[in-house]
Amino acid sequence: MRRTFFILIILSLAIIFLTSCPNIKYSLTIQIGGSGTTDPSAGVHEYTKNQIVSVKAYTDNGWEFESWEGEVASPDSTTTTVTIDKSKTIKAVFVQDQVASIIDKLDPYNPLSFRHGEELIPLVNNKIQKFLALLESSDPLERWSAAYAFQRNLLDESTLDSLEKYLQDANMTIRALIAVAFLLNGDDSGKPVLEALLTEDTPMMYSIPPVLLSDFAEGILNAYYPAEYPLASFSPQTTAVSGGPCDYTVTVTIVFHGDGASETQVESWETDAEAIWNGASGSREWGDGCCTVTFDFDFSVLAEGAEPPDDAHVVEVKKVNGSHTSWVATPLPTPGSTETTTGEWDSLDTGPVIAHEVGHMMGLDDEYHTDEDGNYVNDNPQPEGSPPSIMAQTWGGAQPLTEHLDAIMEAADIECDCDYTLIVEPAYDINIAPGSHTVTVTVTRKDGTPAKNCDLELNITGLHPKSNIKLKTDDTGKAGYTYQCVVKGHTGIDSIDVTGKCGAIGNAIKEWIALWDIFPFGISPYDDQKDYPYSMPLLIVYGIEPPGALEAENLAFNVSVFMGPDTLFATQTSQTEIDTGLLLEPGSDFLIEIVPVALPDAEGTPTTIEFSTAPFD
Repeated sequence: MRRTFFILIILSLAIIFLTSCPNIKYSLTIQIGGSGTTDPSAGVHEYTKNQIVSVKAYTDNGWEFESWEGEVASPDSTTTTVTIDKSKTIKAVFVQDQVASIIDKLDPYNPLSFRHGEELIPLVNNKIQKFLALLESSDPLERWSAAYAFQRNLLDESTLDSLEKYLQDANMTIRALIAVAFLLNGDDSGKPVLEALLTEDTPMMYSIPPVLLSDFAEGILNAYYPAEYPLASFSPQTTAVSGGPCDYTVTVTIVFHGDGASETQVESWETDAEAIWNGASGSREWGDGCCTVTFDFDFSVLAEGAEPPDDAHVVEVKKVNGSHTSWVATPLPTPGSTETTTGEWDSLDTGPVIAHEVGHMMGLDDEYHTDEDGNYVNDNPQPEGSPPSIMAQTWGGAQPLTEHLDAIMEAADIECDCDYTLIVEPAYDINIAPGSHTVTVTVTRKDGTPAKNCDLELNITGLHPKSNIKLKTDDTGKAGYTYQCVVKGHTGIDSIDVTGKCGAIGNAIKEWIALWDIFPFGISPYDDQKDYPYSMPLLIVYGIEPPGALEAENLAFNVSVFMGPDTLFATQTSQTEIDTGLLLEPGSDFLIEIVPVALPDAEGTPTTIEFSTAPFD
């Protein structure tokens, strides 16, 4: 009994001892570097010895998790554990999300902002997983940003394996950019992808300036396979305006430097850009067609080690074999000033792309943007059948518009002051009806040069009304018009009015006299004369009624002298005094016939007289 009691006492004491011994606890201090939160939150927390605590880091917007500092199981994972075997301090380190901050700079409504896409390129190899995750985003801009960056970087096999599925991406732009990434890294897997896009006339997402997928594919294939895919040619100065008052020249002077700048490239750009801005005729009409503007682009490569001149725009040319955003820095220069600007183009830029960029150097803004899905939107669409604007797109035969010329010349504070002078000749004349009448119209510009290919409208009121007759001057500034009067009895006036552009207006008066109304009178020899001298050559003299008919260019007379059935003399003349040279037989009878003629062959009413020569003494 005593023994049992003793055992119970010992057990009780042991229980008391064990339960009264306190648990050992340690502190866990959680700190934050940068901007983010943790779970558990930042601060000091107590945990029992050897407890395993799970911790998680959450990033704030615009920041990304970099690592844990301190004794954690997985320093590079946002979720990790800490073993509480002593008091510890850990820190969640957050850094600003460089990739996100760059993408935030890209504004689809501001094409120039896409030059910041170049800032993504050096980040790729240290953030492969970040960029791969962006390719899976639902945001088209984020997807494009990742693909754009990948296609300008050397990548390892593992990354290319991860990108392979995007060669069949539903988005053709993503597909094209990833194809370039493969080509850049020596893998021909991208070639068939680009070949399939050669007929795809869809604008490329976020292309600055906008290009068609087919044009992009052609340029890339040419860069990697030049023999197989040769490119077809496209059918203080700085920005200065000179000339006047009718013909002006806009000169843009640019010097190029950089790895992609070569004399051959620059000469090709100059030729192609001038062809687009000047058009097929070599210049553009401006000011309601009264003036012309010729674009003269002076492109040259800056000598190695030389300083850029003060009187030229300076553009760096990147040598690339992938997509690149070409741009011109703002503010854009004012034509006619000494302002200069800079820019960055690339060696794959085509003639239309250069023509677009030169437009910026003449003060013109972009005329497009991209929507929230990354799709190209033309802000200046043209009517069906008209060429598209070169400041809105670079395909489909894009051309400068009249509004572009207006903006360039207005910025240079120049107005078209080239009035045209129009003369209609003859200003007044007389024709015999029936007959034809021709007027010659001469149009001269204010500077004394002929107005070539000038459209005119001719209207006639009076005997022969005609309206909306269209004429066009030739290279000498002249145009002609002929019309017919077929009625012998027409007598009256035609007023001929001609109008053209640039204040060109002129008038002429045409008087018609009916052939039937023309009569010779006062004929010598006179009718029934019996003593006409036979010893002198026959001289015929007569007058015409109405006398004004003699001014008509198409009036003539058929004059004949008969002796019985014999014709002694016959002529067609516009003269009213005719020396026939005839020595007539004395004491003989003769007949003179005078017939008015509207040339070439319409005859009027004949007038005849009979006379006799004096008998021989």
